[in-house]
Amino acid sequence: MTEVVEVAVTASENPKPPNWLAARGRALADRVSDMHPAAVFVALAVVVFAVVFGSLGVMNQRNFGTWSYDMGIYDQGFWLVSRGEQFMSVRGMNFWGHHFNVIAFAFAPAYWLGAGPEFLYVVQAIALALGAIPIYLIARDKMRNPWWGLLFAVVYLMYAPVQWISWAMFHPEALVITPFLFAWWFATKERWGWFFAMVLLALSTREDTALAVIMLGLVLAIYMRGAPDYRRVLQRCGATVVLAVVWYVVATKLVLPYYNDGKEPFYITYFYGNYGNDTAEIVKTIITHPNRVVSDAVQHDRLVFYKQMSWPMGWVYLANPLGLLMALPQLLASVIGLSPYARMIRYQYTSVMIAPMMIASIHGAHTLLRVKALRVVLPIWMLLCSFTSNVAWAPSPLGEQANYYVWSRNNPRHDSLRTALTYIPPDASVSASYQLLPHLSHRREVYDWPNPFWASVWGNDDCDHLPDPKTVEYVALDLTQVGSNNQQLFDAMRVDGGPFETVFEDENVVVLHRIGTSAAVDVKPQAESCAILDARHG
Repeated sequence: MTEVVEVAVTASENPKPPNWLAARGRALADRVSDMHPAAVFVALAVVVFAVVFGSLGVMNQRNFGTWSYDMGIYDQGFWLVSRGEQFMSVRGMNFWGHHFNVIAFAFAPAYWLGAGPEFLYVVQAIALALGAIPIYLIARDKMRNPWWGLLFAVVYLMYAPVQWISWAMFHPEALVITPFLFAWWFATKERWGWFFAMVLLALSTREDTALAVIMLGLVLAIYMRGAPDYRRVLQRCGATVVLAVVWYVVATKLVLPYYNDGKEPFYITYFYGNYGNDTAEIVKTIITHPNRVVSDAVQHDRLVFYKQMSWPMGWVYLANPLGLLMALPQLLASVIGLSPYARMIRYQYTSVMIAPMMIASIHGAHTLLRVKALRVVLPIWMLLCSFTSNVAWAPSPLGEQANYYVWSRNNPRHDSLRTALTYIPPDASVSASYQLLPHLSHRREVYDWPNPFWASVWGNDDCDHLPDPKTVEYVALDLTQVGSNNQQLFDAMRVDGGPFETVFEDENVVVLHRIGTSAAVDVKPQAESCAILDARHG
């Protein structure tokens, strides 16, 4: 495994004529044939993970298991970026005012060719699977034993939070794990060019990954204090910290506010409004009222979160926990935030924490192996923890069936939903219920029902940029998702002489086409919802 990586790196650093490439190709083939058996098993495990979870993701999308938030958001966002546009009607804000996902540009060529949610699921599964390779390399080099590299690669691929990320729609920050791990490995080899390439790739996934990269620079400076040329290491670590700080400040203080009507990132008050109204106030509250942080940190749901994040690794990071500092910013955000999803292993919020936890676990195991008696016990312990936690908590074929069946399977009602979608023209403006929307998101105007008729989780929880409802040409609703609070609006759309006619309907789904307008549909609901939001914001 390491031979393949190192040959690829060397080839890119020393380009030669085409005949040289042929010779290098033969040399690479020879190296692959000489790979250590542990590396071969890691490669096979990577393929199995990618195939299994990529296939499950495709199945989930095809069988209406994805939602407007967040598959619809990122699918429409990437589609818009590939066409030089920016405003996401699904989310009600500019793509670059939502998050600083620079990596979206890398997906543009695929979107020119028609990529969509299924492609995103497959790419995410492959990216997650590839994280096993740098883990193998880090553990092999640290333990000086390839079989330990295989052990940690298996622990990673069996890790319930990783497998849940592959289920929880698509999120750019899920792609941070592999480059972050590679950055660590390249740093330990003092291959700084490749290190910074991986750091930039990690930063491109989302703006707040910069906080983990800041800690990466600081932690590396401590871990590598025994390097022969430590002054050079310190310079590179310092450059990493400076790069990450500049990236974060530019993203959160310049780019996001510029594209978000001069406002701070939406999640500052949405998730952390209990600590303050802006970043400075939130930080001040954390520093001046540490008791609030501690109180939040020991709540029952947080303790469950720590257990489910740590048990699959056997808690071995406790023997050398310094690497956990790289996960601290995201962990703190999860602990103090208002969203309960941020401290559940089922969602993407764990993404930035996983690589630091794996690194800390490898170093913790290395520390524990100083005790001879643990050299046999420790691998058995870790495999038992990995397997049992996967069965109990993961959405894998090995997992407990209630978890595994979160992947949407085909059932007869899906045929109705697929038929209904055929009644909506490719460029039509449409408001759709949340499981239908990811199948309609390659258009400029697609809204998460009941938007734009009633403002619901739109923009910065306001009515800015909310369009005139009369611009909506079609409404597509799974009848189980109309919502009791929206029933009156739905009925007003369908009354005799009303603004919509039914073009398809059965017991599962309805598609409405606009033929007119009415105040009960196109004026009153939006005005009432905006008045409520105005009152909420004072």
